[in-house]
Amino acid sequence: MSGDTPTTGRRRVVLVTAAAVALLVVAGLTVFLLTRPADEAPEDTAQDPPVPTISEPPESTPVSVPAPPTGGVATGGGATAVPGPPPPTDEQVASAREVIDQAIAAINSQDVAAMAALACDPAAVGQPEDVQPGVTAELAENPKIEGDKATAQVKLTIEGAPEPTVVPLPLQKRDDGSWCVP
Repeated sequence: MSGDTPTTGRRRVVLVTAAAVALLVVAGLTVFLLTRPADEAPEDTAQDPPVPTISEPPESTPVSVPAPPTGGVATGGGATAVPGPPPPTDEQVASAREVIDQAIAAINSQDVAAMAALACDPAAVGQPEDVQPGVTAELAENPKIEGDKATAQVKLTIEGAPEPTVVPLPLQKRDDGSWCVP
């Protein structure tokens, strides 16, 4: 008896369970941070800056994402910022990216109505007065699809924070095949 199969099987179950729990914790934390009211924000905002609430862009203006530059983008500090990921060639990834791009536009425009339109549960989205100013988002990595779920990495820059942070933005496929933000 080699013992590798039961140990490997248990190890795989533990790793998959840990990954699922971590994803749920991150998704729950993201939803909490995006929807918490401004009056519950900590007093010292320099250490814990606010996180935005996502909203939908106006219907008459389609969201368009400019093509990334061919080289790095110069920033004020002499550093070079890495351009966003190229448009995906896979149709499913492209449809998920379209929703991610709309969510990013909603964060950047602080449009709560747009976020409600993208949300799997529109009632869970905060109110316009809950939106925290000074937050911008950009796509750091194209979505990765696993079955009926997708996750994209989004870089959030929060005014007053020492540096941007990359957070996962999960998507879930609806019964009609479209993507929504859980």
